[in-house]
Amino acid sequence: MEIVTPDPTTYDAMLDLQLARMRRWERAATAGLFTQVDIWAFRNFRAAYAGDELVGWGFTARPHVFPPDWAVLSVTVAAAHEGGGIGSALRAELTTTLPDAAATLVALVDDLDERALSVAKHWGYAVGQHGINSTLDLVDLPEPELPAGVTIEDATGLEFPDEEAVDAMIVDSQTNPEAVENGIRARLADARVEQAELEHPFAVLARVDGAPAAIITGEIKDGVLLIHYTGVGQAFRGRNLGLLLKQAAHLQAAASGATRSYTTNEAGNAGIRHINAKLGYQVVAGDYRVRRAR
Repeated sequence: MEIVTPDPTTYDAMLDLQLARMRRWERAATAGLFTQVDIWAFRNFRAAYAGDELVGWGFTARPHVFPPDWAVLSVTVAAAHEGGGIGSALRAELTTTLPDAAATLVALVDDLDERALSVAKHWGYAVGQHGINSTLDLVDLPEPELPAGVTIEDATGLEFPDEEAVDAMIVDSQTNPEAVENGIRARLADARVEQAELEHPFAVLARVDGAPAAIITGEIKDGVLLIHYTGVGQAFRGRNLGLLLKQAAHLQAAASGATRSYTTNEAGNAGIRHINAKLGYQVVAGDYRVRRAR
């Protein structure tokens, strides 16, 4: 077995291997690991080969929006090669790529893969959160019935005459478990950096009497609306804005060629999961968010 820094021409094969192990994941969403650059503070890939066969790979990375002492360390091994020490060898090699500041290591484990979870626990990881992935076919879409004073606009490009107010609303809206429990918080500038690298960025903004009140950001890729973030300012909650905004987003995405919407929410995020269920989203996958001290 040989561990190498992979050539970008092999990224598709690496993604194929990962999706062979996590079959319920959405390819369009997962591919962003390879195609986006500027959202990462650092990102390192390693791949394991037995002869010409790719038998495993992994990466370390930290998105800029993660706490500065966090790092992702992820390892995937082909099912036919489990138990041969490939995962341990990749993990050891990847550990050398971590900066000194990385004190907490995080990763994702398919919530149906008991073997992978047992390996993660053997390596000292514990489950912190539970991500739920859900999807909705964009057919027979209702028009949102907007109350007086509520407007919804196409915000793709994320340029606003009152950008300070929009930024403040985005910060205020982040009461989701990822922000409150983990300190993973994004601002308007972060969303702009992310969208600058996307082929088909997407955003919608709701206003109440002209004031920014709620936002959805994401992208359309391979015919799928990938929702990256949905947030409602705390002063504007209780008015059904989240549901109305999603209805408008679905119509805008469908007009741009999307046939499905895909989103991920922490299991304990009751508000957005209630909205998704009311809109008809179906749960298609889940993953445990595991972590350990370095």
